[in-house]
Amino acid sequence: MKNKKLFPALISLIICLFLIATISTGCLYGLGKNIGEQLESEITTTSSLISDDVAATQETIETTGSISQADNSITENNSTTEDTSTTKLPSATFNTDDNNSQDNNNLKNEIQISFDMDYIFNVSGEVSGISFIVIIPKEYKDRQRIINTQYSIEPKRIFDDGPNTYAEFEISNPASNFEINVIDEIVLNQYDLNTAFNSGNKDFDIENLVSYKNAEKYIESDDEDIKKIARTFEGEDIYSLVQVIYNYVMDNMEWVGYVPEDVGAKAALIEKQGDCTSYSDLFIALLRAYGIPARIVEGYVINATDLSIGHNWVEVYFNDIGWVPFDPTFDDNNGSTSLFNNLNNIYVYFSSKRNDSALNGFHYFVYNWYGTGKVEVLKNISVN
Repeated sequence: MKNKKLFPALISLIICLFLIATISTGCLYGLGKNIGEQLESEITTTSSLISDDVAATQETIETTGSISQADNSITENNSTTEDTSTTKLPSATFNTDDNNSQDNNNLKNEIQISFDMDYIFNVSGEVSGISFIVIIPKEYKDRQRIINTQYSIEPKRIFDDGPNTYAEFEISNPASNFEINVIDEIVLNQYDLNTAFNSGNKDFDIENLVSYKNAEKYIESDDEDIKKIARTFEGEDIYSLVQVIYNYVMDNMEWVGYVPEDVGAKAALIEKQGDCTSYSDLFIALLRAYGIPARIVEGYVINATDLSIGHNWVEVYFNDIGWVPFDPTFDDNNGSTSLFNNLNNIYVYFSSKRNDSALNGFHYFVYNWYGTGKVEVLKNISVN
């Protein structure tokens, strides 16, 4: 009887164990499946985060590379300059618009022009001779290259005076009407703050650098009102400081077209209006009042409505990149043609002197005649 009772009990135990094992396996399988799915989700999320981090790191590297490219400039220490510290261009001064960047790259291409300077002489009365001195364009690093120069009348001499080059003519027994024609074949290159950082041929001309920090006629950097304003300017480095001064000129000046008379920086400050000469004089005076070397540039822009009038802009000296041009007049008046860090390829350089002793203080040319008559000279400039 004991064996008969034991057999059903054993069968019941085996069935029970089988059911327990089956149920447990299902539970373990479900548990494992849930854990696996959770791990897979976490791994996927982690991979996504890693990918985002890599993309962010690459973006940071590209941005840093752009800044480093601007910062890889040669530091030039000169005993004639007060500020010999290494300075860096803040990224804020760069135009980062993609469309503008593409346009700027296109503008860096060389432009070859035929620059025709025609000086028309009208002579009346008794004139036995005429002495005529005219400034002519010269080679300028990274800005312009002179391929060929032709003169309708052979000059008596070609000479340099400071940074400028001149042709002198002597005309004996002149006709009542005649012309002196000078044609230069010139290759123009875009040069501005952007290209200065990337140029391998920077202009570190420090001749007379101290004089470009001093006051002179029309650039009254020693005026108390100009010095007072200059002391209010602040910038995190030399480049941002120059831009602050540049913006001040644009904010406080109104362009009124060509003004034949020279008025100077102080008058521009008071009247708050003027032409390119007034803009340039005020910009230079404020820079010099702060101790930053700056000089005027006199020349032409090839897209001008009337080329014969000429144009003035400014060059500023930085210890690490040398002389760099800026044109607050065009930026304020046209906007699209010139910016703080970018100038269109339209500039033909002639002079770097505000008060030109070789021209007796006149612009572009000067002449004298011998006799009781009268001589008048008209200028006509054209570009082909």
